[in-house]
Amino acid sequence: MCNTTDINREMGKHEIALNYCSNKHAVQKGANPAPKLILDGEVVEFVAGDTILQVAERAGRGHLIPRYCYHPGLPIAGTCRMCTVEVEKMVKLMTACSTPAADGMVVHTKTERVLKSRAGVMEFLLINHPLDCPVCDKAGECDLQDNNYRYGPVTSSFLEDKRTYPKAATKKLSEKITLNMNRCVHCERCVRFSEEVVKSCDLMMVNRSWHKELTLADDKLGLTSEYQGCLSDFCPVGALTFNDFRFVKRSWFLQRHPSVCDGCSKGCNIEVHSEDNIIYRFTPAYNEKINGHWICDTGRLSYHQVMDPTRIVRPMLAHNGALQATSWELAQAATGHLLETAKKVKVVIGTDATIEEIRYLQAALPDMFGSKFTFRSFNGTGTLSTSSQDKKLDHLLIMQDKTANLRGAEECKLAPLENGQINDSDLVLLVRFGRSAVPAVGNGQKLILLGVWNSAEQASLGAAVEVMLPGLATVEKSGTYINCDGIRQQFIPAVVHLGEGMAVNRLLRFTKK
Repeated sequence: MCNTTDINREMGKHEIALNYCSNKHAVQKGANPAPKLILDGEVVEFVAGDTILQVAERAGRGHLIPRYCYHPGLPIAGTCRMCTVEVEKMVKLMTACSTPAADGMVVHTKTERVLKSRAGVMEFLLINHPLDCPVCDKAGECDLQDNNYRYGPVTSSFLEDKRTYPKAATKKLSEKITLNMNRCVHCERCVRFSEEVVKSCDLMMVNRSWHKELTLADDKLGLTSEYQGCLSDFCPVGALTFNDFRFVKRSWFLQRHPSVCDGCSKGCNIEVHSEDNIIYRFTPAYNEKINGHWICDTGRLSYHQVMDPTRIVRPMLAHNGALQATSWELAQAATGHLLETAKKVKVVIGTDATIEEIRYLQAALPDMFGSKFTFRSFNGTGTLSTSSQDKKLDHLLIMQDKTANLRGAEECKLAPLENGQINDSDLVLLVRFGRSAVPAVGNGQKLILLGVWNSAEQASLGAAVEVMLPGLATVEKSGTYINCDGIRQQFIPAVVHLGEGMAVNRLLRFTKK
């Protein structure tokens, strides 16, 4: 079983069958001794069926073998020839990505012969590659740059003009992806991803050799999958760029922190890339049990909701028929007064709240204000109200439930809101964090809003809102979600909230008189 290095603290007992693996997990000790090979003078155990590259990955020495076409989530192609190694008793250099390891094999990754081969491959790749690193979005995280620094030739013997693709220098494959064919190194990762992973078959290579070119299978349809951003993630050069991040920020300025995508009940592991606590992109973080190497485009782009300029980030209080920004002291005092004087309070908690937030509200409110509270959960994804109604919308990751913690709400014994409507209380505390929908509220009920809201969502509730208490989004707080497969995931803040929002346990701490 693969050891994940993501932020999960507890994975539970659930197993999910995936067709891809990082191959970095240690060999499990069994009754029979594991086969061994010698890698650069070090004895390494491996699992029968491993390739040499997979053995190196297990041993923590994968960085010694460069690669372009190989990706642990894709079928092996063996086309780039960058990963060649020297194997004793074999006449030719062997591709580490496709050569099966054998017991007693002796492998060398740094001999003069191997280094000369890598330098040759690099020279051929650089013959036609444009010198546009200063304007390329991939600069700073480009495999071609890194490998050229380690293995590339000092000079080139090529004197002719570079091959170019004038019609594909800035070709939009869709609204999300732009192709610069001049940078392509023909690794064909994108083609295999299209055919074998998302199974959309949108991309193909046409022609051969010098004229080989990546193109769309159907120019009118373009790219159609919901995982287009992954093309940019694993493209080893800047040939395929994600338009949302294109020319936005240099990668070396970005800080990277782990978190969990809250865009659906799958709970994909992500990296949050930010500078000065401003988020610029989400990328997938490998987790064998949940999302493998991928995330969908909806989850990838969901950081825009966190950074939404219309998000309410200051406490607000009703005055003269409209909400106005106020201080926390006044907002908390008004909240305490409303909760104290109400006879019947319904607390509706979105299934995008963490387990800790739900349990705090269930315990703290009755303790401070008595037994006047009725607690309900609300999802709002169509008619979905229980985890048993949730289902996959494709063969990979996308789930019907568009909130992250419906199972967690069920663990906290929260019953779903009846008919998705609130009409039997004089005061309603609506708690949500940007993902669950806004329930229908009957006339004559006063509202307290808590969590992550934008101005349009608040305005949809009209003049019934008395107080607005801004909270923290998933990437701004710590907590626990339980995903659709029952896997418990704990996360910590990836960025610091830039507004005045607070964690729930601080937000209600001083509300009682």
